[in-house]
Amino acid sequence: MANSNIIDRSLPERSKLLFYFPGEMESNYYVVEFPFFENIKIKESKKANYQKYSLISRSSNLYSYLGADSRKIKLSFTMTLPHILEEHPEVTKDKYMRYALSKENILSEKEKFTNPIGTTKTPNSMAFLLGTDYTKKLAKETANQLLNTDWIAQGITVKESAVLTERYGVNFNNSLISPNINYLNIIATAAIVQSSADIASSNYNKKNQIIDLIIYWTNLIRASVVNYSTNPLFGPPIIRLRHGILYQDVPCICTNYSLDYDEVAGYDIDTLLPRKLKFTLDLEEFRTGDFGDFKPKENQNPVKRDNLAGWESVILGDTNSMDPGYEGIL
Repeated sequence: MANSNIIDRSLPERSKLLFYFPGEMESNYYVVEFPFFENIKIKESKKANYQKYSLISRSSNLYSYLGADSRKIKLSFTMTLPHILEEHPEVTKDKYMRYALSKENILSEKEKFTNPIGTTKTPNSMAFLLGTDYTKKLAKETANQLLNTDWIAQGITVKESAVLTERYGVNFNNSLISPNINYLNIIATAAIVQSSADIASSNYNKKNQIIDLIIYWTNLIRASVVNYSTNPLFGPPIIRLRHGILYQDVPCICTNYSLDYDEVAGYDIDTLLPRKLKFTLDLEEFRTGDFGDFKPKENQNPVKRDNLAGWESVILGDTNSMDPGYEGIL
């Protein structure tokens, strides 16, 4: 029973990566969310560049500021299948993906986050097919073993065995079939086996949907360092880091990623997916905007929130921050 005193942090809604993939036209883009279901680890660094001058007989150097390198962010996080299945069984791909055609329909696209499109009841995905196939075979083998035991099979007539074979997909050992009739016990036993198989199949279907989503997110990370193969003009995606108040939609590029797993957590028996995946991303801040003034949380022209910001935005600005700010929040 859940503890009513525990406050839901709504972590996936407040801590996430947003992948912006360029579309066929300048105003088009694909946006995919990568939510964090567990606490993340962030290491940040930024380096200033100076020209150092050593003057004769002077006991201290002089410096000329040459600018600074982009902020570097090393992001580490985990994704655990049992945790998502237990705590977030409602997640679907439709909730975290959108395709924005232009500025005019961005608001309508955002509605998909509050009114997600229902997922297909019988998805034709790799994890679904693998898991369902494995479950059917496992349930069938269990039913065969149970229904072919001596005490059950001896109460089945030849006609009844044919009916049960057609209904439940099991094959009986004909040498054990006798004229004795114990049909009600057989039907009850078969119904219990079938009911258990149906419940297991339903649980597997939900689990496989989440596995598909984990595989999709894993491939999303892999896609963060590649371009559009058929049109190389479209480079890798811009990734915005959103993590509470400390990182407000910081635009980055991914220069490197690594994927590992926790051996202790084991594997999913159906698909051999490691139950706990560990990701590490090397991100570098990418600020271009329109080369104009920095305007955080800009709604009329969202590009301006990505302009360069100096110390004046911290000391003199309204937000006291150099981050772009969340889109759509004033």
